[in-house]
Amino acid sequence: MDRDKYRRLFIDEAKEGLALITNELVAVEKAQGAARAGGGAVDHDVAASADSLKARFDGVFRSAHSLKGMAAAMNYHRFANLAHRLEDLADLGRQGQALPAEAYDLLLAGVDVLDGCVTRVEEGDEDPDTGDLPIRVATFVEKLKAGADPAVVVAPPPTPPAAAAAPGSTPPTAVAHLALPPTGDVVVVRVQFAMDASAPQVRAFVVHKALSAMAGFIDSVPSAEGLKQKENPEFLKARLLEVRFATGSAIDEAVEKAKAAQGVQSVSVVVVAPKPDAATDTHKHSADAKDPTAERTIRVRTALLDDLIDSVGEVLLTRARLRALSQRLDLPELSDLVDEVDRLTRELHGRVVAARMTPLSLLAERLPRAVRDLARQQGKSVDFSMIGMDIELDRAILDELQAPLVHMVRNAVDHGHDGDSVRLARGAPATMKLVLRATRDRDRVLLSLEDDGRGMDPAALRARAVSKGLIDKAKADGLSDDASLELICLPGFSTAESVSETSGRGVGMDVVKASLEKLGGALRLKAAPGKGTTMTLQLPLTVAIIQVLVIDVGSESAFVLPVARVEAALAVDDDTVSHASGRDFMRVGAELVPLVDLPALLGLQPLSAPGTAILVRGPDGLVALRVKSIAAQEEVVAKPLGPPLSSVPFVAGAAILADGRAAFILEPQRLAFG
Repeated sequence: MDRDKYRRLFIDEAKEGLALITNELVAVEKAQGAARAGGGAVDHDVAASADSLKARFDGVFRSAHSLKGMAAAMNYHRFANLAHRLEDLADLGRQGQALPAEAYDLLLAGVDVLDGCVTRVEEGDEDPDTGDLPIRVATFVEKLKAGADPAVVVAPPPTPPAAAAAPGSTPPTAVAHLALPPTGDVVVVRVQFAMDASAPQVRAFVVHKALSAMAGFIDSVPSAEGLKQKENPEFLKARLLEVRFATGSAIDEAVEKAKAAQGVQSVSVVVVAPKPDAATDTHKHSADAKDPTAERTIRVRTALLDDLIDSVGEVLLTRARLRALSQRLDLPELSDLVDEVDRLTRELHGRVVAARMTPLSLLAERLPRAVRDLARQQGKSVDFSMIGMDIELDRAILDELQAPLVHMVRNAVDHGHDGDSVRLARGAPATMKLVLRATRDRDRVLLSLEDDGRGMDPAALRARAVSKGLIDKAKADGLSDDASLELICLPGFSTAESVSETSGRGVGMDVVKASLEKLGGALRLKAAPGKGTTMTLQLPLTVAIIQVLVIDVGSESAFVLPVARVEAALAVDDDTVSHASGRDFMRVGAELVPLVDLPALLGLQPLSAPGTAILVRGPDGLVALRVKSIAAQEEVVAKPLGPPLSSVPFVAGAAILADGRAAFILEPQRLAFG
């Protein structure tokens, strides 16, 4: 087969499958750990119930099986072999066997190896090597099968003591002396045939013939007639035979007969309500029938969406020029036409932006694994949960947030958690709560990372910054507690006493803050000693097309400020301006706000007239940036700048204005607060 034709599809599908396996494994391990600890308060999404655990193991098994099939079809044999071994190990958990911690380590190690294989496939490797991991996993599975007396974590409702079987009297896949419900319910024996078993319909028919001869047999899905068909597509897809018995039947015997048949992969037993009558059943199937008008999705390369947003930007620019032309010519018909173009353009803009919007879950799917690995490495207990991950952001923002968010999460575990024993000594639970929460706030998204760890001491942060020579003592003494928290974003700042794999180098939060400001967002910090820390990222919904203020700074160069970064704009009046300690201040309400000449900051001729003050907010409060005037408010397409301009901290990008001029997009917080 032509691999190149399907390589991209394999890579995308494999990445999705591996992400799903990782998240399900972390959730199952967390749930089983909580169950072993005595069933304390656990998030409802990972409650240690039999049904939820089985469903998650089913998901792991299905994904591993799909990966195996895709890799085999592409002739990536070593990839397929490892996926098959992981499938075997996941199947033990799916059948109800409690897996030890080492099993999860092996499964996640397998995911890491397969993820590396996908990367090498992307680079052109024809059959990436998986090392000795397939042999290690296979050996581990055989040991579990041979020597374990596993606890059943996925089982029917508890058996009354009088009906309980002696330990070890039945294999893990059988259900010993099932406690049957009142008459009227039915018991279903589910026989799963291996996907690689030959002649599956023939094997299923043999099992059906053996079980249908038993007392209490009701019917089966598929029926005997369905299995006699030359090909039964539905059965061949699932390879599942469900045989229903009346209560009081010899279920143990049925299970043993099914297990003895060749090609059978697993046998399970469930108790269900009676089958609905024909009328009800017909209604149910008609209600559940697939809607032919249901939404369908296709994969689109992000580069195409980027090109599309660029084209929309050109349309927006043309629309603005048409608007200006219609105002000069004063033709009613042209004005009406421009209004219609404006409506259509806004509609097109909205649809293109919607196509670029991606749920936060895509960004956050790797975080549970990162928390799990670091907490395990450091011997700390962390309960990590995520809320509101269905909220959508521009894909460009998600791409930029990946590294900063991982750093923040690792920071919380490394710095926020002071160790299980220390937490217990100060009267806190050993397990630290860590929550990633997303909420909508008008045209912004607030992404908060909250923990109940050790928190931060503003006084200690000031002392640390002074000792490392990052600020002088006089400036440190003048900082408020809120402003002191911002010190962790200074380059070179770190509270770690020594360099480790995760901290101590003073690189991290400054990059997080710079990344947010580059996106037009902001970082807000809230913390107190012993009361935890909350870091809130204020994010725009999209960075592609933004509203800007076109400002006049008294030169031919054009500059704009993002509207989202501006608090207010006020006329500068000599009566409201005062001078103190060599600085200008402007009275805004009852507050004195520093007044900074923006042209002077940009290296241009300072203003001589009062002008207009644009208020922006930073860690120390408001600052007024004085400009000659605000020329207009426009909607522009933001474009990144290449070197050397990309290294200028207060320039966020560039845009083309309605009059055709190129303008620099300024980052006001960087200008005002350095």
